Amino acid sequence: MPPKKVICQAALAFSRRALCLWVAAWWLAAFPAGAELRFDPFLGYDDILPERSWFPITCEIFNDGPAFNAVIEVTAQDFGQGQVRRFMLDLPTNTRKRVTIPVFATARTWNIRLLDERGKVRSETTLQPRRVMKNNLPLIAALSRTVGGVPILPESPAWVADDSKYGVARLQTALFPDNPLALEGIDVLYLSSEKAADLSVGQVNALMAWLQHGGHLIVGVEQLTDVNGTPWLRDLLPMTLSSIGNVGAHEALQEYARSAAVVSDNGEQNQNQNPPRVVAPRNAPPGVQAQAARNRRNGPQNPPPGPARTEPSPVAASAGDSATDDVQFDSTPMQVATGKLRDGTVLIGDAATPLAVDGLRGRGRVTVLTFSPEREPFVSWKNRAWFWSKLADVPSSAFLNPNSMVVANRLSSDGIFRAMIETKQVRKLPLGWLLALLVAYLVVIGPLDQYWLKKINRQMLTWVTFPCYVVFFSALIYFIGFHLRAGELEWNELNVVDILPDNERAVLRGQTYVSIYSPNNAHYQLAGNQKFSSLRGEYLGNFGGNQEGSSAVVNQTGNSFQADALVPVWTSELFVSDWVEPAALPLDMSVRRAGDGWEVTVNNGLDRALPDLRLVLDGRSYPLGVLPASQTKTFIVQSGQGAPVSDMAHQYGDRFRNAVQELRNSFGNNSNPITDVPDGARAASFLSYVNNGGQETWNNFTGPSNLDLSRFTEGRYAILLAWDAGHSPTSLNQFAAKRMHRDTLYRLVVPIKM
Repeated sequence: MPPKKVICQAALAFSRRALCLWVAAWWLAAFPAGAELRFDPFLGYDDILPERSWFPITCEIFNDGPAFNAVIEVTAQDFGQGQVRRFMLDLPTNTRKRVTIPVFATARTWNIRLLDERGKVRSETTLQPRRVMKNNLPLIAALSRTVGGVPILPESPAWVADDSKYGVARLQTALFPDNPLALEGIDVLYLSSEKAADLSVGQVNALMAWLQHGGHLIVGVEQLTDVNGTPWLRDLLPMTLSSIGNVGAHEALQEYARSAAVVSDNGEQNQNQNPPRVVAPRNAPPGVQAQAARNRRNGPQNPPPGPARTEPSPVAASAGDSATDDVQFDSTPMQVATGKLRDGTVLIGDAATPLAVDGLRGRGRVTVLTFSPEREPFVSWKNRAWFWSKLADVPSSAFLNPNSMVVANRLSSDGIFRAMIETKQVRKLPLGWLLALLVAYLVVIGPLDQYWLKKINRQMLTWVTFPCYVVFFSALIYFIGFHLRAGELEWNELNVVDILPDNERAVLRGQTYVSIYSPNNAHYQLAGNQKFSSLRGEYLGNFGGNQEGSSAVVNQTGNSFQADALVPVWTSELFVSDWVEPAALPLDMSVRRAGDGWEVTVNNGLDRALPDLRLVLDGRSYPLGVLPASQTKTFIVQSGQGAPVSDMAHQYGDRFRNAVQELRNSFGNNSNPITDVPDGARAASFLSYVNNGGQETWNNFTGPSNLDLSRFTEGRYAILLAWDAGHSPTSLNQFAAKRMHRDTLYRLVVPIKM
């Protein structure tokens, strides 16, 4: 019989083996051999990027392995500095997460990495878009029911490169951003009514903010229940839908598509012998834009004065296909919804059976198609491409001859605001003084040194005198640089805030321009506390290679951010925070016709007086004077008494160009400061007028599309500009500066009540 000690040792060994087997079984069950980490980033809108605008990078992560804390890092791979964007999230075992990171378009190549808490790269990919929308062309996206229902545009000629052809982005409901900043790269969005119910509350709120800020939403009606069963969509449309049925006559669609283009590039009429359609460039003066819009609604008219172009024919665009008749389409009934107009105007058809109805929503526009553009006979219609091109306001030259749409190099509008808030502590050394200093240095180390050493017969002392000269001139240069550039830590801030009324409240869409002057090499902490916010550097425009001129590490925390901004010694850097925040109405205005003028009622919801209100109406600027704090005041404005907005903007054109170009120079005479910041900020709100009346030139300004309010200066809108000196709606800086100044320009656009 074995000893008791041997039996205990055997039992202990068996227990250890059993425990090891149990742990191994548990580990294999929890983390099977096939455990994986999947990281799928999606760039922009179906791999299409806008220019000088925000767009989303959406990342889907599936972790089937051990849990870890992850960091998504996004960096631009083109030349130049820029922002490093990071998004932190936790990834438990067996979880799938989807995040959207708003990114500003300053590059074509993007590196996206997934890191763990130790900084180890778990996954990495580099992405490039299949197309970048340039030259102010609208980016069109679609939430369609079917792939075949995506809007199409006329085909480009075979010689046009693939990356220059016009494309439409098809979006997935699951990937549709819930951050309004990430939607700003889209100009036109088609939404199938069937897809509307799939959108989450956050996605709907982002869509509504995008629409209020100037987007164009096109809704195609599939079924009445899609609309009436979705309260937000039902209340949004400019008509109430009550019934649906087949309509055999839809010649209005044919006429609408025919009028899209009927004149060839050389100005000769084609075989259809229809009058030309005049299309204004997107950056043309508003008078030209308004006339072109009337032409699109009412048919071809006499062309307006000013820069405009006639478009090529549909026959040329479709490589010989007829654009005049489609017998099968004309003879096939189409399902059309009918109802009662609410606040819209009929765009296509008649009041009894409208096929398309337009309505204004804030600064944006909603168009409801009372039929489904994803069903027969529309999807087989020969002129479908021209219908969409006209509805989306895409010039035919964009797909017939893209080379003709190339815009000359441009300056960035960010430079205008930088010139307004640039520190006055830094002075530049005049070029003449620099040359004089260089000549003095050469004279001292050359002829003068040789002369006096030869005179004292000590030529070998040049080994001593030359280093002394170098030390002396180095100290002199440092002293001059210190005298010209040294100063105190300074923070200058200018907010451009658009007020988007939302019933009794408002959505504020702000751009905060910040110039930080640093007396030493230092990092400064910034944070956006709004509901949606992010940070970018100064956009340098085409002259700067479409890159950013300042660098920071931006940590996105949900839909807000915290950033670490680097500012080198004795320099100033510009940073821009774009944000969206629901808030109480700071200002409200109503405008109605009163005889030969207008009755303007303005309510000040702020706790301080606004000393200099300006009203822009019918192409003219009217000073309204002072509005006391928390008060409502009515003004009577007589037509024609104000100064033309074009004159106000034109007088700043050359000043802006000179100031921005001088900022790019290392030496100069500091001769072009913009000291009248309130008037300068107002003028910068009308870039189309600043840009030589819409004429394309090499030194025009380019910037975010929503900065320019020129399209609202004529027609059915009125603009209120209110300067709030010494105040800011943000608290971006997380440090104390010895010098600090903050100003805000509020901008409110409202429709005129007739």
